[in-house]
Amino acid sequence: MKNNFIKTSILLLSLTFFTNSSFAQNDCFKIGDEYQGGIIFYIDQTGEHGLIAAPSDEPGFAIYGCLGNTSPIADNSEIGSGDSNTQGIVNYCEEEGIAARLCSDLSLNGYSDWFLPSINELEMLYLNRNAVGGFDNTETSAYISSTEARPAPAYYRSWAYDFGSPQLIPYTRKVVSQKDNTFKVRAIRKF
Repeated sequence: MKNNFIKTSILLLSLTFFTNSSFAQNDCFKIGDEYQGGIIFYIDQTGEHGLIAAPSDEPGFAIYGCLGNTSPIADNSEIGSGDSNTQGIVNYCEEEGIAARLCSDLSLNGYSDWFLPSINELEMLYLNRNAVGGFDNTETSAYISSTEARPAPAYYRSWAYDFGSPQLIPYTRKVVSQKDNTFKVRAIRKF
């Protein structure tokens, strides 16, 4: 009986310690922390998952690509959809040097699961740009997203996000553009 009491006590203490240490580990993620190859810019409501930005932009500028497609391949704008948008673009478009392919092919700091952010992921990155760093705020500081813009002309346009100062278009930072216009590219990944 005494043996069972000791085993039960040890089990309860172990569970309590494990539960508390797991909570503490999840509680320590902060916007701006370096983590898994980049810098955290978004943490979901669970506190366990989020998004990481590459520490710097991809060199130069890139186009979205797929200018002539007539059906949606990447029209999801929500946080968490950039990776599936990127995969759709890469699978559909054979063009080299497009923004999605630059991100998809990126191997950085030991990680190779980078992707082009959706428009809402880019907006979150903009809101936390000071914590992430590495952004300039010139007039040419617009970043391409993985989100196609609708409506017509059918899928000839994509969304970009203006990080610049002054803004390209007053009162909005979300910009619709032709898919063959060039923009800056910043890769992100999930954790």
